[in-house]
Amino acid sequence: MVAGIVVDMTSEVDQPKLGGGRVLAIAMQKGGVAKTTTTVNVATSLAQQGYRVLVIDMDQQAHCTMCLRVVLGPDDASLYEVLHPDRTLRVPLRSVIKCSEFGVDVVPAHMALRELERTGLGSGGQLRLARELDSVIDDYDFVLIDCPPALGELTTAALAASDDVMAVLKPGGFEVSSMRELANTILDVQETLNADIEIRYVLLADFDGRPQAGKDVRNQLRADWGEWDGGGAYLGEVPHTVRVIEAANKRMPIHVHAPTCTAAVAYQEVAERVAKRVKVSK
Repeated sequence: MVAGIVVDMTSEVDQPKLGGGRVLAIAMQKGGVAKTTTTVNVATSLAQQGYRVLVIDMDQQAHCTMCLRVVLGPDDASLYEVLHPDRTLRVPLRSVIKCSEFGVDVVPAHMALRELERTGLGSGGQLRLARELDSVIDDYDFVLIDCPPALGELTTAALAASDDVMAVLKPGGFEVSSMRELANTILDVQETLNADIEIRYVLLADFDGRPQAGKDVRNQLRADWGEWDGGGAYLGEVPHTVRVIEAANKRMPIHVHAPTCTAAVAYQEVAERVAKRVKVSK
């Protein structure tokens, strides 16, 4: 189970502002904190529960695309073309969506995204993803965006398009300060692009309860973001297990590779809690 979680069935967030699916940005400014692992496993767990799910891979490394076994052909467009500042090169979001074998649809990433991170998205670019999502949002109950490990233009575009942020951390010495930097970025986005965006979910991944450092991070997150059973944002912990690495190496969700392991059960419960709080109707 996800350690320390009791479901609060009475706590809900507002219905999606776009009239369709709820859009969640999975974000943290640093790499290696299990954002992609969380995106893949929460998305596929939601699909297991019968929800229609779209995953958008915003990271130039395209790990989410690879983990869901989506392969781009030489002539296939990706998110790069959707967000491109040149109108003559741009394509609609709907045209790049691909089905995965794990029950979720995917907007694939490509390493060309690094060009956009470096040169920018152009005039109106930070709202381009939000506008494109308008055309497909009614087709899905949930849209999960795997953000890059930096607070640049691509992450800003993801936050501008999202209803909620799920902040993912691993136990470590700088994790809490990273959370504060993400929170400051979200305040900037609230002022200029998306007044309703907030961190509504906080998850501690790869958690080993034995070291004191891990316990300290957990206690700080509980204090800062509030216990889930009290209506707070802190979802709890996903336990450390080698099965997560094995699943990533095999390019499959953890519930497919090792459905009874602690991390698989935890991610399934995280998905259930998110769905119950959002209260999306199947």
